[in-house]
Amino acid sequence: MRRVLVIDLLGGLGDLIMVLPSVHALAEAHPDAELTVLTHAPGAPLLAHDPAVAAVRTAEKHDERAAVEAALADLAPDLTVTTTRFDGIGDLVDADAAVRGTRAVSNLWRRPPPDELVGERYQRILAAEGVIADAIRPPRVVLTADERAAGRHTLVSAWGPCWRSTSGNPPARPAPTVLVPDAGMAVKRWPARRWAELAHSLPSPVLSIGPVDGAEQLPSTDLRGLAAQFAAVAGAGGVVVGPDTGPVRLAAAVGARTVALFGPTAAARYGLEEGTNLQGLPECPHRMPTAITEQVCWWEAACPLAPEPACLLDLTVDRVRGAVVAGG
Repeated sequence: MRRVLVIDLLGGLGDLIMVLPSVHALAEAHPDAELTVLTHAPGAPLLAHDPAVAAVRTAEKHDERAAVEAALADLAPDLTVTTTRFDGIGDLVDADAAVRGTRAVSNLWRRPPPDELVGERYQRILAAEGVIADAIRPPRVVLTADERAAGRHTLVSAWGPCWRSTSGNPPARPAPTVLVPDAGMAVKRWPARRWAELAHSLPSPVLSIGPVDGAEQLPSTDLRGLAAQFAAVAGAGGVVVGPDTGPVRLAAAVGARTVALFGPTAAARYGLEEGTNLQGLPECPHRMPTAITEQVCWWEAACPLAPEPACLLDLTVDRVRGAVVAGG
């Protein structure tokens, strides 16, 4: 193998993080190959400084097929792996490999069971195809020493206002909790009132990515800066709490303990490999673990059981707080 191309154009930051273990496994299995990742621009910074990745190419939304065609023509890869099949991309990858007599793994979905984590399934399929070793690894994002130092500085600077002391003396610095209230889709968002109640119920310091009543907001930053802040939380023994969304996966990928809130998505399939995955309303009759985009609630957050997503309402503040305080 001289050239390996990995295509992930599913659109979400979390999707790219879930395929990272496969990227690293491919680089390890083919150490003499140049590995290129084709993804959307917002997630591309995650691959900077990653020794497994020789190059990153990006695609514009709604122009993904053209980007794949260009990558195949320019690189002539000996092995192409894609998580993406829409717009005929899977067939395009297969046809390219057939014409040039090379390898392609174009379907990493293959009738998935409802209780196998997506990132782990990718790796098992690739191992069965004989292109990586038969071993499961979690996602990891590589940071530089300077980035980690900047993340620690930001965290310590934000820590001070969070101290609460009735004695007048600075208390011993406890481990921080960082709340991530937002999600890219309304159907995944825990109610704002519950975030506020959680923040007020936790021991200090309570920080947040975005506004939460009762939490000190961390300064906004770029994607790698956010990863560095999460790495600092990990180093301080803290925990990151949030919904099924990219930033929470990013926190886990730099070593932070996480408590992830799953409502419409099934934690048994989309849960984090490391950390605590809390499933709301596990008996929901409308959840479709292997076809989430076909769920009645998915696109408009229109829950047939309650005015707000019943699965997320089923996750009480006491339950989330218990997972945070108990360490999972």
